[in-house]
Amino acid sequence: MLIKQFKTEEEFRYFLKDRGINVRLTERFAPSSNFISIFFEGYDSFEREILQASQASCVSCIKLEGGFLIMGSRESINSFCSKIVKSHRELAFEILNTISNYKKFHFRLEYNQKILNLGLKTAVMGVINLTPDSFSDGGLIKTPQDALERAKTLIEEGADIIDLGAESTRPNSERIDAKEELRRLIGPLELIRKSFPNIWISVDTYKSEVAKEALESGADIINDVTGGVFDERIYEVVSKYNCPYIIGHIRGRPETWLIDPPTYSDVMYEVISDLRLRLRVLKDAGYSSTPILDPGIGFGKGPVENLTILKRFSELRIFGLPTMVGVSRKSFLGLIVKEFLNRDLKPQERLSAGLGAIANAVMEGCHIVRTHDVAKTREFLVLIDAIRTCYGL
Repeated sequence: MLIKQFKTEEEFRYFLKDRGINVRLTERFAPSSNFISIFFEGYDSFEREILQASQASCVSCIKLEGGFLIMGSRESINSFCSKIVKSHRELAFEILNTISNYKKFHFRLEYNQKILNLGLKTAVMGVINLTPDSFSDGGLIKTPQDALERAKTLIEEGADIIDLGAESTRPNSERIDAKEELRRLIGPLELIRKSFPNIWISVDTYKSEVAKEALESGADIINDVTGGVFDERIYEVVSKYNCPYIIGHIRGRPETWLIDPPTYSDVMYEVISDLRLRLRVLKDAGYSSTPILDPGIGFGKGPVENLTILKRFSELRIFGLPTMVGVSRKSFLGLIVKEFLNRDLKPQERLSAGLGAIANAVMEGCHIVRTHDVAKTREFLVLIDAIRTCYGL
């Protein structure tokens, strides 16, 4: 006897195929194999109508404060939508579109005559800090040649993307102006681009002026940890160049996180709501390329919020977009190890903890991992990807 919990319809198809069930029957039953729960807000005045539609569709429905939770197979939820589409067309199509987005996993980045396929293999973004005050390796890169040597090492270790950052956003860090950021950034960027024309280069900045100059100097991706909150003009820049844009989530500011930490009632729900708003504004600015979502581990979040996001990472899939996670060497890793093992870890000693932290996120659909330690992360991800994509059921 077995208890099977199929995470995807693909797992269900492989299970039946291995047991001699023909394709026609497999496709017939696949929509019934996957249990889905969807929460939607509003529609309080239509409670009776929604409850009746759920009962007629064999969908479980719970009326909650401010909304409804419906639960059932994809087949039964499709039936539910068909029963409300005449009276609530927008809701029906939003539910169906959300389910469709959730099933997307494979993506393709294209820019500057480069292609990066995401989904089958988790991509690795190697970090190069060009700052004197980063929390783990500030001041190690002093010249463009130092940056080039570091980039060479990261590429040899298996980095798919090199991420250059010229301003620290650690807690209690101070902001610098665009002129100083560009002074630190452009020399290393141009040298790395000249030496490695085929590597993807990301620039970690939230300033529109820096983003524009970076793209002119050979960058392929803009990695904005604020998601446009600090400088919304960056949307105009990434829209003009139509480059991949990492839209990070942030709450509060690095200068005040320690003295006035942000609070949440449901961190993942609020992250998703904030990202939805940012994506809407980005689209209104004319952006038509591929945004990449980063829930912003540590950016205005404490250890509990960070763990919650990592545990519930799959919820980001409702956007139908590629995702990224970055936990490398962050302080919450050290706090957790200290709490449970009574060990003090320096930032450079947090690799094992960091790999443990990203495991569930990758299993649940994360596409890019940002790290200082590329070689060990790549080895770790080989096994995680093998487990994630194995259908030996």
